[in-house]
Amino acid sequence: MRNRSIRKMAGCGALVVLAGFFVTAVYAWAQSEAELISGAKKEGKVVFWSSMRIEDSRALAAGFEAKYPFIKVDILRAGGEQIVNRAIAEHMAGKTTYDVLNAFALKVLQNKGLLQAYAAPDAIHYPAGFKDPQNFWVSLYSGYNVIGYNTKLVPKGEAPRNWDDLLNPRWKGQLGMDDEEYFWHAGMLKYWGEEKARKYMEALSRQGLQFRNGHALLADLMSVGEFPVVVVVYPDHIEQMKAKGQPVEWVNTADPILVNLAPIGVAAKAPRPNAAKLFMNYSISKEGQEILRKARRASARLDVAPLVPDMDPRKLKLVPLDPEIPTNPEHVKDFRKAFGLN
Repeated sequence: MRNRSIRKMAGCGALVVLAGFFVTAVYAWAQSEAELISGAKKEGKVVFWSSMRIEDSRALAAGFEAKYPFIKVDILRAGGEQIVNRAIAEHMAGKTTYDVLNAFALKVLQNKGLLQAYAAPDAIHYPAGFKDPQNFWVSLYSGYNVIGYNTKLVPKGEAPRNWDDLLNPRWKGQLGMDDEEYFWHAGMLKYWGEEKARKYMEALSRQGLQFRNGHALLADLMSVGEFPVVVVVYPDHIEQMKAKGQPVEWVNTADPILVNLAPIGVAAKAPRPNAAKLFMNYSISKEGQEILRKARRASARLDVAPLVPDMDPRKLKLVPLDPEIPTNPEHVKDFRKAFGLN
């Protein structure tokens, strides 16, 4: 009886300790948030460099400024490569003017020590692969790589359902492809393995691919019938075209559907670190992600509705692209060699 009482007391004690730990943890987070706000009020602004469309960055900034009216967001919009190169140039010059960065190739800067680890509270809502395990970045939005087709030229029942279907002789000379599809190519090699993927790419290259530059251009040309199928399109763009009555569709059954990431992270030497962390967490919060959803950006958060039901990440075989891929220029050479573009 005495032992039972001791066990009961021990159990109660453990519950008290756990409850105390939980309260302390919540309080500590609240204090941290309060400290960030206090520091951010003194800083007054945050500088955000992003490769997103400027209107999307402005919408995100407007939401942030409404929540934190004491912080102004200064935005620099540039291509991902430009952002990386500019950040490195500033580092070499011994200065840092930016606070938060968003670009697909952000891993380059992480590897150079130009990002700081920040465990943003809302990062817990992102699945593995869509955030850095060491807390250097979280993907601001997702870009799905899927097969697209013209619905007037290809009945739904005859459309490719998976990547191997593109090797069917009926598609010879009928496939459009971006001449800079480097990341999809490298991602498939990593996911399938070198042997299987290289055999596939060799077979695909013999299909008489019609190369163009730019996914938007490819989708437009597909819609007017220049070619019935495009190897890789972005479904968010295809959905916008469908809404306008254009005869296009995308395939949601492919395995894998590789996902382009859009990492966002805080500069290692951010001049305004408190405002930077507030902006980082707001950007990946449900509120921030809802703003980007209105701009037709897909979120990795499962508590944010997909752009359309078919884009529900729980129904797709999504595989986030390895963020190291954009750091290796050999992938460009490999792709161009595989498809005879050298």
